[in-house]
Amino acid sequence: MRTEISIIVPIYNVERYLPTCIESIYNQSFQDYELILVNDGSFDNSAEICMEYAEKDNRIKIVNKKNGGLSSARNAGVQEASGKYIIFVDPDDKLSENYLNKLYSTAEKNNCCVVVSGYQTIPDLEKRKPGFQLNKVLSGKKFILSSQKVHSNNDLCFVWRYIYKRSVLEGNNIRFNEEVFIGEDVIFNLSCLLKASRVVAIPDTLYQYTINNPESLMKISYKPKLESSLLVQYRIRKQLSLDSGLLEYHSYRKDMATYYVTSIYQLMKENAKNNHDLNMERDIKRIINYEMIRESLNELKFHFPVHNLKQFIYYLALKYRVYSLISRVHKKEVG
Repeated sequence: MRTEISIIVPIYNVERYLPTCIESIYNQSFQDYELILVNDGSFDNSAEICMEYAEKDNRIKIVNKKNGGLSSARNAGVQEASGKYIIFVDPDDKLSENYLNKLYSTAEKNNCCVVVSGYQTIPDLEKRKPGFQLNKVLSGKKFILSSQKVHSNNDLCFVWRYIYKRSVLEGNNIRFNEEVFIGEDVIFNLSCLLKASRVVAIPDTLYQYTINNPESLMKISYKPKLESSLLVQYRIRKQLSLDSGLLEYHSYRKDMATYYVTSIYQLMKENAKNNHDLNMERDIKRIINYEMIRESLNELKFHFPVHNLKQFIYYLALKYRVYSLISRVHKKEVG
């Protein structure tokens, strides 16, 4: 028999957090779900924890696979899903008791393909609402445009605060891109929303997002595949935006450019600083010549605010490609 919700949890060496996550799912007021635990090649006790829970509950499916990364694990879960709706939960996070019920009832009441909620960060307990227009059903494209800072405010991030109608994913062959490990959820959400006829955002902070897990990917100081992943992400984000007509909107283009010039440039710069083969002049020259940075600077015509002298020097160096200047600034930072 079909279940209403398939909950997909990708798992890789999270024995410390996993029981709390699963217990928060058990404690839901809504119980018509299947729980798909995807063990992505863990070598700690995560697989044993999954088996212990599966032996007590026939709603649990376990998928054991070779390590392929977060996108690969989530895709394996989608492949096994049979629910009307799909929800993703990260194994180091937990759910408020009404999480499933609120998302499901909102989707059913409004006949929505996608519903997005707010979340709370752990341990600092900061509550964050979606930046989209709240409590109004919109088409996917209008929904995206309802956020003034859909890129720079990360409104397309975090699949775990969304519920998706599975038929939208299956009917449009939407999956996570396994070449992208930074911002893979952005590409997934953009693809889903652009195929969704009815979407709504609710302000409820239903998900508890752990931000202090020292073993999470984003805590790794140097990520050798970061730049290649970001290049693929940009190419797909740009193409989806172009094909859907989103790039016709000046505010959308400007915000996307601001996101790449500030957030993504900073991310690549910090990653380069943590490379043992440190050569900042070479690395900065490479980074600012990437298409995503050059096109973003051109879109902004360099008209965005800087808040201190250091930022001014960086942006001046970017604009005029003064590699020696920016290199000296970086060497000062490193020293």
